[in-house]
Amino acid sequence: MKKKIILAVLIIVVILVLLFMWRLITLNNIKKLNEESIKISNIYYVEESGSTIEEFWKKDDIIKEKINSGLNNSDMTFWKNSNTNEEYTIFESSNTYLIGAEGMAYEPQANNIYLLDNNNIIILALNPMVKIHTKEYDNKSCWYLKNGQEEVYIDKETGIVLYNKNEQLGREIKLKYSINTVTDEDVAKPDLSDYKNRYEQ
Repeated sequence: MKKKIILAVLIIVVILVLLFMWRLITLNNIKKLNEESIKISNIYYVEESGSTIEEFWKKDDIIKEKINSGLNNSDMTFWKNSNTNEEYTIFESSNTYLIGAEGMAYEPQANNIYLLDNNNIIILALNPMVKIHTKEYDNKSCWYLKNGQEEVYIDKETGIVLYNKNEQLGREIKLKYSINTVTDEDVAKPDLSDYKNRYEQ
């Protein structure tokens, strides 16, 4: 009887260790895949958060980002060429621009996974309250992570976050993307002939 109890305990321990290893490896792979998604050289995405809609085009060294916050006179466009070090911020409502693009995002906001960026992977793997499994979102097979007030769907193929909800931060972001669809015309240098430099008015 005693041997059976010991054997049962050993089996349970082995199962728990294997489960922990699977969770640890899976979380590490998700984090690496998500980090690799930032390196995609040709991508378009549209991101929706509340009343704000953000469009993003990236082709090699050129990035264009357009933000519509849903508020009057708040639309703006960022454009940057890392190869020539040219960058502009364009304010559509006032027909003005600034040289520089300090407010530009270089990756989707949704890709900022608070759960993975601010916690030790080992602790997460050990925590039974952290859910890790496969789930479908927007017709794509995703890794689904949930911990307390944060819920994330990550595209298994690309590592891009399609849905990111964090109640603690008051954030809910939905994202759609396409790869290798951005053309030279999409990221062409903006024509500023009808715009005035804000510092020269």
